[in-house]
Amino acid sequence: MPESSEQLPYTKLDGADFVASDIIQPFSLSVEGLECTGKTRLSLMTTPTPVVHVNFSDRSAAGWLYSMDAERRKATRLYDFRANTATGWTRPEGLKSLAALSQVAQDEMSDGKLAGGTFVIDSGSTWWDVIQEVYVAPEAERQQREFGKQLGGLAFGSGNLIVKGIVNWLKAQGAFVILTHQMAPLWDTKGPVPGAYKARINSQVSYMVEVRLQLIMKCNTCGSTECYASGHVGRTHYARIVKFGNTQDGGSNYIGMELPDPNFTTIYKLYTGRDLPTNGS
Repeated sequence: MPESSEQLPYTKLDGADFVASDIIQPFSLSVEGLECTGKTRLSLMTTPTPVVHVNFSDRSAAGWLYSMDAERRKATRLYDFRANTATGWTRPEGLKSLAALSQVAQDEMSDGKLAGGTFVIDSGSTWWDVIQEVYVAPEAERQQREFGKQLGGLAFGSGNLIVKGIVNWLKAQGAFVILTHQMAPLWDTKGPVPGAYKARINSQVSYMVEVRLQLIMKCNTCGSTECYASGHVGRTHYARIVKFGNTQDGGSNYIGMELPDPNFTTIYKLYTGRDLPTNGS
């Protein structure tokens, strides 16, 4: 029977053919945190090169180029997605941006071009906002028109499928994949709960990534993450491990661990049990 030229929707790996070695072991991460807790720094400045950083309607990362040495700067490519007018993104513009992001990923990552390097979507929160506006909102509006009400989670089906498909494709290209996520206050009946936050993250992403980190800052004087005391100067950055999947113990020994001044090399060593190879070798 002749082979079809159509690409199969899966790949196959026989365990008997797999050889564990010292080559780089890629995985995906959700890096979550409040403003200025170091999400972009960790993703852009401490990860393996080459780095492709996609600023999806967040702050431009171009300022970080000043802090890089010449070698890292040469191995970094930045993409900026933003609205074309001061009125913000329209729905058609959002759809165009999502298509362009997929094309960027295809151009930069297909055929192993970025293997051993890093692909960053910063922020994944805004990316999900746009997906909701482009795919979820029209379906919810249709339900409202046809049924006189919205049918809850059914409207999110197409958006979730898109997220799962894209993240799975990114993970299959042999590079580290990082999605940054902003944090939002948790509310109860009285309003925002002091000091309580949750990640603005698509529910599928939290299942699909191997590692989730919550970045925090603690006061150097009192150790609080919510310190506004006069004279308490200076903060130390920490990464709190929220998820550490696919490790031998299921990550249970690491959940809740706080790493001071976090960097990707330390996270890789904890996750794989090996030092991060240089240049993917």
